[in-house]
Amino acid sequence: MVRALARSSAVAACLVGLLVLTGWALDVMLLKSMGAALPAMRPSAALGLLLGGAALGLRLRATPSRFQHRLGTALALTTALLGAASLVDGVITGGTGGLDALFLRMLGDAGGAAPGVASSPLTALCLMLLGPALALVDRGHPQRLSWSDGLVVLALMAALTGLNGFLLGPLVTPFAAPFFQERSMGLHTTCVLMLLAMGTLCARPELGLMARLTRDTLGGFVARRLVPVTLLGPPVLGLTLVLLHLTGGLSHDAKLPLFATVVAAGGVTLVLLAARALDVLDTERMRATAALEASEERFRTFLDTAPDPMVVVDATGRVRFANAEAERVFGYRREALLAREVELLVPEGLHGPAAPGEGPERARGGRLVSGQRQDGTSVPLEVRLSPLPLEGEDDATRIAILRDVTERRDLEKLREEYVGLISHDLRNPLNTINLRAHLLQRALHERKLEREGHMTQAIIHNVEWMSTMIEELLEGSRLESGRVNLRREARDLGRFLEEVLERDVPPDARERFRLHRQEPLPPVPMDAARMERVVTNLLTNALKYSPTGTPVDVRLSAVHDHAVVSVTNQGAGLSPRDAARLFDKYYRTEDGRSADGKGLGLGLYISRLIVEAHGGHIWVESEPGRGVTFFFSVPMESPAVPTVPEALRQRAG
Repeated sequence: MVRALARSSAVAACLVGLLVLTGWALDVMLLKSMGAALPAMRPSAALGLLLGGAALGLRLRATPSRFQHRLGTALALTTALLGAASLVDGVITGGTGGLDALFLRMLGDAGGAAPGVASSPLTALCLMLLGPALALVDRGHPQRLSWSDGLVVLALMAALTGLNGFLLGPLVTPFAAPFFQERSMGLHTTCVLMLLAMGTLCARPELGLMARLTRDTLGGFVARRLVPVTLLGPPVLGLTLVLLHLTGGLSHDAKLPLFATVVAAGGVTLVLLAARALDVLDTERMRATAALEASEERFRTFLDTAPDPMVVVDATGRVRFANAEAERVFGYRREALLAREVELLVPEGLHGPAAPGEGPERARGGRLVSGQRQDGTSVPLEVRLSPLPLEGEDDATRIAILRDVTERRDLEKLREEYVGLISHDLRNPLNTINLRAHLLQRALHERKLEREGHMTQAIIHNVEWMSTMIEELLEGSRLESGRVNLRREARDLGRFLEEVLERDVPPDARERFRLHRQEPLPPVPMDAARMERVVTNLLTNALKYSPTGTPVDVRLSAVHDHAVVSVTNQGAGLSPRDAARLFDKYYRTEDGRSADGKGLGLGLYISRLIVEAHGGHIWVESEPGRGVTFFFSVPMESPAVPTVPEALRQRAG
């Protein structure tokens, strides 16, 4: 609506100026005065309105060209010069000749200025103020726009003075003078100048004075209701009183007292309107405050009744809130914790790197730390941090969930003992069975009992399969517990891949593999035995799930400070569901269950644990029918924190 008002103002100013100039050129009184009973508009004023309207129209363009910008500025400055010249001409000649006479001679009218009507200096003053205001209207310059707004307000006050003089003059005239003809600044001139001033204010509605009126704030709310009444109230009141006086319904002595009374009543009305607006806003504010307090109370209740200890820590590391469970676990009253440093509860702090030896599962769930109770005893905790911006802070305040993992650690210890015990009890009889089966196979071979020898070989095969599953269970348990000590040594990863292909791939399938290396790569610190298990698992899967005879590409490259290995086959591919869960514990695809019914679904899961224990990352990319590519990355230097940048996956893909 504001932009539409600005465009309408530009069009109206140009149209009125053009019609008045046409009227002077053709000597048509109706066009000169824009009405039979109104005084004629001077040619200088009409030309100023035309130039000012054109300048405003050019200023309203969203992306003006350099020529349009310069043309708008030139028209605005010309408007200011024309207003200044008219003002000087009015002082020297009294408004009866000079500049207007020159314009009339140029238009072919030898009559000069309108007889008996002097030019109003307010018209020239408005043009002189609006010209620089239009020149200063420029997007992106708030300081220049504030000067423009100031000039527009002065011009608006000058035009409003002319309007009030036009309408309220008869109130102080003791005789019934002809109403319209006695005024030097015509009604149409005043209205168009006020409209042009309003359009200039609306040229940049998002900045300056107009932004204060249109903004959804307390000031904008009150201003939108009071400014129109304040500006238009006196003229409307004066016009009403004049019309009553001209029709004989109001005596001359009663005009001023009645005007003063109505103005006083209007002032009281404005105060009451402002009070009502403030009451409405205050009611909304109290309602919003009550809703905010209720929300804060619900949030505080949620924190206070949470089953885990929770503390809110500010940017300086001091506790701002602690819930009831934190009181129970640590033994402190919450009043004693407020404004204290969080190291009182967690001596090693909340924001530091993960402690050495933490397993990858726990690193993803949260950081494991050791808390300290009031009595000096320690408690194992899992820390989860979440940003909680408050009071304009940017991710400085955090809420920390300190979960007591004592029971979980005890359960994990029992699980490890149980798995170790079962594995030990299973390994002894399996070793015995394996030894006796080999002795039996040798005896049967010596007696040339081939059928019985094949049966013995089946026993040996199943014993080896069962031993492999037990080893997978043990390895997975060790990696999950986070107590694995990697035997790292710097190795040439390219040479390592060649050795694995030579050693672990069957000779009849070796020719299918193609190794692509990027030279040179820095050495990679790794546990060679466990990393060989990862590579062998990926190579075996590539052979198992791709058509016979199709090539398998193994690539080695460097991305940032990580070495990335990829294994690509030309199999049937994976569905998005399978790709998302492929590295989960015990997960097997439909093709995997049909191709190898004896597996536990731990191979890729253990591979993920091994890679993450090295500080790397493993993932898969696949589309149904377009093959599968497995990636894993390992840092080329020992990392402080086991993480990999997200850009690594994109670059490797």
